[in-house]
Amino acid sequence: MKQDRGLESLKVILFMTLMLLIVEISPVMSKIFTGDLYALVGTLVFFGTFFFMYIVLEIFVHWDQTSITELGVDFDDKTISHITIGAIAGIIAAVVVIAFAYFFGGQLRPADEITTDLLLNEIIITTPTAFFEELAHRGYILPKIENILGQTNAILISSIFFSLLHFSWWATPGFPLYLIVIFSFNIFLGGVVLSLSYYWSGKKLWAPISFHFAWNMIAYMIFPNYPRVPVLQPEIFQIEWGITTIVGFFIGLSILYAFLANKRKM
Repeated sequence: MKQDRGLESLKVILFMTLMLLIVEISPVMSKIFTGDLYALVGTLVFFGTFFFMYIVLEIFVHWDQTSITELGVDFDDKTISHITIGAIAGIIAAVVVIAFAYFFGGQLRPADEITTDLLLNEIIITTPTAFFEELAHRGYILPKIENILGQTNAILISSIFFSLLHFSWWATPGFPLYLIVIFSFNIFLGGVVLSLSYYWSGKKLWAPISFHFAWNMIAYMIFPNYPRVPVLQPEIFQIEWGITTIVGFFIGLSILYAFLANKRKM
């Protein structure tokens, strides 16, 4: 039994290390290339990241003698409802953050910048991001840690790791520490929301994938791309950076609980 637990611990540590190395590819490439060449390399690296994630996932599920579909992306009679619930919760959660910014002086993207091209670009970016991040974090890492340390510890540890893997957003010399703390906590909280939706769905990934997709789509369509673009009071109003994000996530969590957890009890 101890040997099995040791092997499972080794697997999850190795998997998390490989995920970290894959995420590192983009910031490393950004230091090497500039100008038009960087744009081309950046696109290749972006899609290459998900290719490498898929390869690593395939290797590890083969090691476990299972398959990727068994991570929680198989289809059943609840799949459509889970996708719908996750999407609605993600949309409402993001709209709450938008409402705070709109009514209390936060900065939103100018209407003339919200174009069809932006919409298509965000769909291309957000679709693989939501799918593969959920496969890796909630599909593989979360249940692996649960088997070793229990569900509560699994949610906390996997969400901390999920937060830390977003380091490239703030890993710039001189970036304000208080913004790093708020951002890291917000992404951690997002990881908790996604983890709970995974369990409330009966260990299926469609609710967290659709929540993740809806949240990201609205966030990056409606808000300026901070920190690349300076904004007013990001610590309050900027989605994922400001404290109003916490309210949005709790609203989204409440909707997920109402339609997933309560439904399972009936």
